[in-house]
Amino acid sequence: MMRRRWMLLALTGIALAPVVAWPTPAPVSHPYFAELEPAAVENIAHGGGQGHAPPNTLEALQLADAMGADVLEIDLQITKDGVLVLHHDDTLDRITDMKGPIAAKTWAELQKADSGYHTVIEGQSFRGKGIKIARLEQAFTRFPSKRWVIEIKNDNEAASNRLCALISQFEETNRVIVASFHDGAMKTFRKVCPKVATAYSGDEVRLFLIFSHLRLSRFVQSPGVALQIPTSAAGFDLTDPHFVRTAKLRGLKVQYWTINDPKLMRHLVELKADGIMTDYVDRVKQATPSARP
Repeated sequence: MMRRRWMLLALTGIALAPVVAWPTPAPVSHPYFAELEPAAVENIAHGGGQGHAPPNTLEALQLADAMGADVLEIDLQITKDGVLVLHHDDTLDRITDMKGPIAAKTWAELQKADSGYHTVIEGQSFRGKGIKIARLEQAFTRFPSKRWVIEIKNDNEAASNRLCALISQFEETNRVIVASFHDGAMKTFRKVCPKVATAYSGDEVRLFLIFSHLRLSRFVQSPGVALQIPTSAAGFDLTDPHFVRTAKLRGLKVQYWTINDPKLMRHLVELKADGIMTDYVDRVKQATPSARP
């Protein structure tokens, strides 16, 4: 059933002029990747390196940076008063000692939350350590020279517009890739911030995958510069060498999430993946000592 639906999506895509092009589109490129070595496999700290400290906190980002992460990956939610904060879930319940949706709280109210309340790593509790929810401005200020992957968790225009404004304000245009599972959020962000790199949304990845399997990828325009994907989805192997080669021929970077197994890390390096998103920055360093020349 799932594969039939995907095939129907592909056939529909062929008929829609906005998503096809002839001749083959030129390979995409972006200044975000300008200084990378061709063989580089980037060590991307998922959730700011959430295997080392509470996720999406300045403390996690600090550790990941110190451990040698090439890129810091964070998730964004938007508060009641329009502040973008680093947090994965829509609600506070799983991570903090507060409850309820972030969208119903103001920035000032969120400052009462303990972001280490439920985190225990290797027997160490982070409860009561003064770890707070951070806003995006704090992250940009603390790590001014880092490159970022930023995922928009809210499917609304306010979050996309605010993110674009902050990227411009902090002059991060060439140091950010923006991602989202929400097609609406991506559409809005690309409209207001066309110079900022973006990853493919979920539906865009599926369309590219199907066209790749049909050997028709030349018909698909490139809405972004990177495929940020798991190793498999809906029965499809996303580490298939043909799929990876096809993406690379289009100039796309292939970055896999969330990879915490050293053996799989080594396999992805051999596959010539461009990035490994991981909770454990140190494991990538240990498992892929020759990944970067």
